[in-house]
Amino acid sequence: MRARILFLAILLLCFLAVGLPALAQIPPVQDKLKPPSGPGCSLESVCAEVAPDMIKSALGDSPLEQNLRYLTDVIGGRMTGSAAADHAVDWAVQAFRFAGVDEVHTEKFTVPVKWSEGATRLEILSPEPFPVRLVSIGWSPGTPEGGVTADVVDVGQGDDAGFARAGSAARGAILLVHSGAFATWEDLDNEYTLRRAVLGRVIQSGAAAVLWTSTRPHLLLYRHNISTDGQLEPLPQAIVAREDAERMARLLSAGVKLRVHLLIPNHVGGPFESENVVAEIRGREKPEEFVMLGAHLDSWDLGTGALDNGCNAAMVIDVARVIRASGVVPRRSIRFVLFTGEEQGELGSWAYAKAHREELDNLGAVIIYDAGNGRVTGYSLGGRKDVLDAVNQVLVPAKPVGPLVQTTDVQSGSDHDEFMLQGVPTLFANQEPANYMPNYHAASDTFDKVDIAELKRHVALAAITAFGIADAPARIGKRQSRAEIEALLKETGLDREMQATGLWADWLSGARGRKP
Repeated sequence: MRARILFLAILLLCFLAVGLPALAQIPPVQDKLKPPSGPGCSLESVCAEVAPDMIKSALGDSPLEQNLRYLTDVIGGRMTGSAAADHAVDWAVQAFRFAGVDEVHTEKFTVPVKWSEGATRLEILSPEPFPVRLVSIGWSPGTPEGGVTADVVDVGQGDDAGFARAGSAARGAILLVHSGAFATWEDLDNEYTLRRAVLGRVIQSGAAAVLWTSTRPHLLLYRHNISTDGQLEPLPQAIVAREDAERMARLLSAGVKLRVHLLIPNHVGGPFESENVVAEIRGREKPEEFVMLGAHLDSWDLGTGALDNGCNAAMVIDVARVIRASGVVPRRSIRFVLFTGEEQGELGSWAYAKAHREELDNLGAVIIYDAGNGRVTGYSLGGRKDVLDAVNQVLVPAKPVGPLVQTTDVQSGSDHDEFMLQGVPTLFANQEPANYMPNYHAASDTFDKVDIAELKRHVALAAITAFGIADAPARIGKRQSRAEIEALLKETGLDREMQATGLWADWLSGARGRKP
């Protein structure tokens, strides 16, 4: 009996140690959402009156900062497939419940390859040893057992001229690829599109591995992958601290031969299940129709994923709290989704669209935040000029957190992409860069980089946006046909970008986007 009592006491202590800190972070809401007693909400009347209360609730005392601190400082970096990512999913389910949503659950999908980094190391064998700081890129295969011993060959920016200069010396070598400093959204786009083109030349050259020069100064390291489908990269690759890579480049430029030993003992496994977190506030008149507000929950693992994208994951949860606290039920449902697998190629949103294909006609709009903590200047509407007037009307009550100017260009590279390819109207938050660029995917992406006051303004804006679209008398725009989508892709130039990133073939085959 004593042994049994002792066992139960230990179980209780374990629950208190593990469960209470998580429970304490998110204060519960007191009441359930109730439909209005009057005729309901419309943009012309009640919604304009509800907006000031939503703004006040968002900007005032809230669990937002505490929630984000827990997600980043306690759980930390949340690479898809890691224990931390699983912990974050559990946290998000609990957080949505305390926010007062009507329902929350997780939806599983399969990621084709499980990956984690080993002890990546580069040893200079000649002329003289010096330390080189580097990390494997995500989803890079490991080097053969024992590593690779080879010469380093400089191919400049990795363009045709650089490979022409290297000639046959590239075969079997470890290639050093230069990069410019990283400062703008265009630089961010180029880091992916240009590296895919370079990687094609690397494969043709017969090189053994690639060393990418870090785009950030001060020995800052970061991680991302180049593939867009969750599959393993074609050959071993690492990112080298900028100052170390430049030292290597100077030696090579001076005619000094660099002989190195590269070891990338990454851990690679088979397919595994990841989970999206899906919560909902059900609409009062048309609950089968819905508007989606989303962000991705996963991050890379060198930092704690605060700007990318923990701040926006916490923001989405707080929007649910704010709408819930308004006491008004929108006409249509609002679905809140935290996707995983975004960093590996938007795998979670792709899986969600496939799993919910039969109800996408009921999806009125998708709103996505995924650009850090810089001030929101408006929304990119994915080329949909036809929804501009309706979106502007919805955002009239948001003027206190503006000014807002919508753009009809196409911003790609986040979880709205698949829904845009499905013909659903999308709103992607346009944001000022702020401190996003230097910390992007880097070890420096930590809680202290987040401006909580600005993040609260994002909560207010996102709440008004989601609620306004869900409660509008009519939908903001139709779902486009496949022919209309393809015309939009060509009109905006997104077709060329998709060809550069390898997604065009998936569109043509129907693997991604609306079926042919």
